[in-house]
Amino acid sequence: MAVLAATLSGCVTAPEPKSKFDPSEAAFIHAQGAGSITGQAFLRRNDGMVVYAAGSEVYLIPKTTYADERIAGLYRGAKFNGFVASPKNTDPQYAAMMRKTKADGEGRFAFQGLADGSYYIVTQVFWKAGDWTQGGSLMETATISAGNSISVIMSGQ
Repeated sequence: MAVLAATLSGCVTAPEPKSKFDPSEAAFIHAQGAGSITGQAFLRRNDGMVVYAAGSEVYLIPKTTYADERIAGLYRGAKFNGFVASPKNTDPQYAAMMRKTKADGEGRFAFQGLADGSYYIVTQVFWKAGDWTQGGSLMETATISAGNSISVIMSGQ
């Protein structure tokens, strides 16, 4: 997430969450379950070309009061964030209560052995256009119940 904060540190910084992070609210992230989330992350450029989240880290974040406030500040009701930087004073316990994987060459990723609960999935897709970096951060939500398997497409839509 530090890379995400540094990359997006352009124009606007998201507000600090008003609530304190409660590790017990996020504890299900470390519980073993039968659920899984698979997906693919990409953005479509203005010229129609698709850019995948190839090699990007993908974060699985338990949905908590603190996470809800952070995501609301960063994404502002959307699933794409191209300019809002993460709050500067992130609770270190928050980062410890995430799972992380890396997207393959086609932006595909998977999280296995998930406990029932609601999650945020966050990754980045960036590319260079001349001297300018374009793209941004993508977010999706998923809820595991009764050990189900979910597939998500992360395209900012």
